[in-house]
Amino acid sequence: MRRRIGRELLTLRESSGLTIEEAGAKIGRSDSTISRIENGKRDVQLIELKGLLEAYDAPAEMRELLLNLVTASPEEAWWTNFDLPPNLDTYVGLEAEAAMLRVYAQGSVHSLLRTEDYARAVLRGGNPSAPAGEIETLLKFHMQRQQVLTRESGPLELVTVLDEATLWRQVGGAQCQRDQLNHLIQQAEQVPNITLHVLPYSKGAHPSLNGAFTILDFPDPTEPSVVYVDSPGGNLYLQKAKDTRRFDQSHSTLRGMALDEADSVAFMKNVLKEIK
Repeated sequence: MRRRIGRELLTLRESSGLTIEEAGAKIGRSDSTISRIENGKRDVQLIELKGLLEAYDAPAEMRELLLNLVTASPEEAWWTNFDLPPNLDTYVGLEAEAAMLRVYAQGSVHSLLRTEDYARAVLRGGNPSAPAGEIETLLKFHMQRQQVLTRESGPLELVTVLDEATLWRQVGGAQCQRDQLNHLIQQAEQVPNITLHVLPYSKGAHPSLNGAFTILDFPDPTEPSVVYVDSPGGNLYLQKAKDTRRFDQSHSTLRGMALDEADSVAFMKNVLKEIK
């Protein structure tokens, strides 16, 4: 399958008149990465495929074929049963391919760690006029996303730095927030592939005061990481080395400033006692 996809992409690139170097520049990848994809030596990420298809101005039929081939695995393509916005479809495809997520959560708890009631409250808060059926469909999608943490073919490793604000904000009310905190404590104490660090207010200024982000790392160490930033102005996928290095350094700094795992659990238990 990998070799077939590579051959098709090679044909498309040559038809477009782009060199390997030009194709790589279009999607923020090196010429060696494009060469390895075309030679069938490396899987193409969904975000890379979409970028190359756009750069090559690929015919609709070929776009559909290659996208179907890349998302052919039943385990990784379950989300195609949902009518998702294109940006969300791209993200969940990357998340399914990833081996590790390094997260900084600022405004709310990360989607993979939310309880059902908390997730419903977040969706309703962000879409106050949406029909109830739409909210429930999105809720089902987000709950199913969490299966990456327990999948048989290598559970996703999740390393999250939680800003203290995520612990105090009563999303869905006090009881909903208490349930969410209990869930976080349980995940931190019982799930080996989940690491939680709390960043207290007392730590002061830090490199990511402007917002949350997610770094997606992939099983093949030669595959560059992708940084995802969700903002009111749009969703960003950063792939250039200088950008990924910057966020890698930020996450390392945040993790260094945050409480260790045991102290983070103790901190969350203290917050839980204070929520009335």
